Amino acid sequence: MAKIFYLPVAALLCVSFWGCVQVLFGWSIAPESTIRTTIYLLSYVAFFLLVFLKIKGTSAVPIFFRFIGLIVTVYCLYGLILYFTGNEKILWYDRWAFSQALSSTFVNRNSFAAYAGLGLNCLIAYSFWLFNVSTPKLFGLKSKLLGFFARHPHQVVILSLSLIIVFTALLLTGSRAGIISVAIAIIYLTLNLSFRDIGKREHIGNVKSVSWALPIFFISFLAIFAFSGDMFKYRMNAGLENDYRFKIYPFLMELTQEGPLVGTGLGTFPEVFSEHRKPDLHRHVVRAHNDYLEILLTAGPLVGGLFIMLFSFFIVKLAFNRNMSFTMEVFSVCFVSIMLQIALHSSVDFPLQIPAIAITLCGVMGATAVLWCEHRR
Repeated sequence: MAKIFYLPVAALLCVSFWGCVQVLFGWSIAPESTIRTTIYLLSYVAFFLLVFLKIKGTSAVPIFFRFIGLIVTVYCLYGLILYFTGNEKILWYDRWAFSQALSSTFVNRNSFAAYAGLGLNCLIAYSFWLFNVSTPKLFGLKSKLLGFFARHPHQVVILSLSLIIVFTALLLTGSRAGIISVAIAIIYLTLNLSFRDIGKREHIGNVKSVSWALPIFFISFLAIFAFSGDMFKYRMNAGLENDYRFKIYPFLMELTQEGPLVGTGLGTFPEVFSEHRKPDLHRHVVRAHNDYLEILLTAGPLVGGLFIMLFSFFIVKLAFNRNMSFTMEVFSVCFVSIMLQIALHSSVDFPLQIPAIAITLCGVMGATAVLWCEHRR
């Protein structure tokens, strides 16, 4: 494994070990919750290693990214079917929250928006990769598009439908944080892929491709926006001044400053909040709606800060690395885009605490690590 990927593995193992220490020394106020969270973290490391060890060669990595994108598409399609048939069930259970929003098999629409964004990144990266490896010797956008469709007619149709389905489902979640974080990540992804090596003559055509793609994107966005009805418009225009989470954040920072350096125990936020909340914080919440503040509170400022620092350094180092092969560059940029999306969303929600999102993210990281083996050699 390339040394850069020891950073996220070390971060997860460090926090997992710290959770064990918190339980053994009685520092956790809810040992059962800390044990459960520690097991989750170890399972993420295990899944990362499983994907890394089982993907045979770099040629299988694009297939893995396509696989993730299509899995997310299936969830989005199921969510769309539910949404337009009454949205009363989640599988065979009665829906008890977010009845006006699309959330597929997820209870929380914000979590599903993060999951849909992850799939959207994978679909865009795979489509870009396939388009370029299929038309390397053709000149002109029209010739490339015709050549691409002639070589992969079925994939073109499937990928186009998948992108439309996932994008539509994302808008219908009505998640402001989810939609905005995904939009920023997609802009980062498309600009990095389209304008890479812009000084080289063979890549100048990408600028023209983007000049065509942007109007198509905005027209599609407006069409889907109109199709989504009043719910999306209401969510985007709703004020933030009464948002409950912004009342919790100052309270959490105060608790972290006054609390023990060793933390209250991984996964103990519900117990800490219930015990220390002020009278004006009348609602009961089980998540802090900010993964950074929650890890600093439950793991302690030192270990929580180390965890955030290791992941931040990993992403920055990955983002600014150069001299990669084409395949490695495309999917490395995609992974950085996904991490950017999740990092932004984590500042106002808790996507990393949803196992489906965290497991998928670790799988994508494992596939990216396979590509970096080639770079290391």
